[in-house]
Amino acid sequence: MSGANTFRKEERLCGNKLIDKLFSEGNRQISVFPVRLVWLLTDEIAGVQILISAPKRNFHHAVDRNRVKRQIREFYRTSSAPLKEAVAAGGKGLALAFLFNDTRLWETAKLLPRLQSAMDKLVETISAE
Repeated sequence: MSGANTFRKEERLCGNKLIDKLFSEGNRQISVFPVRLVWLLTDEIAGVQILISAPKRNFHHAVDRNRVKRQIREFYRTSSAPLKEAVAAGGKGLALAFLFNDTRLWETAKLLPRLQSAMDKLVETISAE
């Protein structure tokens, strides 16, 4: 299966209008410390588009922000198949934001189970709708 675990340009949430709509209307949240997911089901996009945020207020060095975003991006790349299937079954698009809330860096081995827990909750919620 070539291309099964990819993260392409089409999966990145880049439009300012959609990002504003996500944070104004997409008040559905799932929190599993240190990550909060904000998501919005919409007809404006096809498939899943994600945004990853690590605030400058918490990480003053760009290398630290980039590390957090890289960890989340790698997790999403390798384990997004159930989410994509649930969204495709619903017939709508999903705008999703990963917001990192902690002020310290996490080891990848400790962060991945937390991210997986949040992703599982999201898949259950979307499948129920």
